[in-house]
Amino acid sequence: MASTGPDRDRDRDRDRGPLLDSNVHLWDQAENPVFWLSDRTMLRHVIGDYDDLPDRYTLDDYVRDTAGREVSGVIWSDAGAADPIAAAAWVTDQQDENGLVKGLVTLGDPASPGFAAFLRRCHEVPLITSVRVRLAGALAATAASGDGGAAGDAHLVRTHLALLAESGLAATVEATGDQLGAVAAIVEQHPGLRVVVDHFGWPTDLGTSGRREHLARLARIAQHPHTATRIDALGTVFGNWMPGQLSSWLPAVVDTFGPDRCMLGSDLPIEHLRSGFDAVWEAYETLFSDLTAAERRMLFHGTAQSWYTPA
Repeated sequence: MASTGPDRDRDRDRDRGPLLDSNVHLWDQAENPVFWLSDRTMLRHVIGDYDDLPDRYTLDDYVRDTAGREVSGVIWSDAGAADPIAAAAWVTDQQDENGLVKGLVTLGDPASPGFAAFLRRCHEVPLITSVRVRLAGALAATAASGDGGAAGDAHLVRTHLALLAESGLAATVEATGDQLGAVAAIVEQHPGLRVVVDHFGWPTDLGTSGRREHLARLARIAQHPHTATRIDALGTVFGNWMPGQLSSWLPAVVDTFGPDRCMLGSDLPIEHLRSGFDAVWEAYETLFSDLTAAERRMLFHGTAQSWYTPA
């Protein structure tokens, strides 16, 4: 007889194993300010009113927010600290007494002349496994084709992406849906660079036709085995989402890449603006309940471990 209620929930937890949260932000504005938290109007067009976000969010805060859930670890992502290497060191030196942080995604700009020196600094913090690259318009153009910037700029970006590949660090590329063509071009130009598409490509057209086009763009990227995607930032992408709103999107993303190249994240504390940890994970549990046990283990834990933790 199939189990029900709490017994069913325990069986489901055993089925997919512990959770490895692939996107958690920790920060301290007094220690190393995040630029968009210093100006609480800067990103309102993206995430709405975020005056309620704390000036300090620590690993202890995260543990309290996830109480009652079996979380085996977190992947920290730099939200935009003034000194990204110092922010990563702060996480490992001051926040991670119990070894809960399994990997670090720092933040860097391949269009910066200092990117090579930045990569050398990344190796000062052993848990850094990826550099998050924000594909702003100009960078997207130069990275993809050289259009929109001087030829020297395009060469610099490509040189730095090649250095990133040689470093062994993955590129976590933050791009909106209309920039996924540029991400695909980067993937095709740099077959040695492991690329994680952040926020499953940040779709901006949530309608039916927009979903079809977005998935087609992701499919172009997913055909290359050195790519993966991070499913997170639900509140940022969908606003005040309801679980049913996600059902036409997230399983289709997993079908596109496969569970072994998809990972799940909470985006705490930013997700508190819309829902919270429990709502996010319950949505994931429901949406992916039809996957096999092995597929669920990859989605909830294994993929983040293979892409974002040190070898």
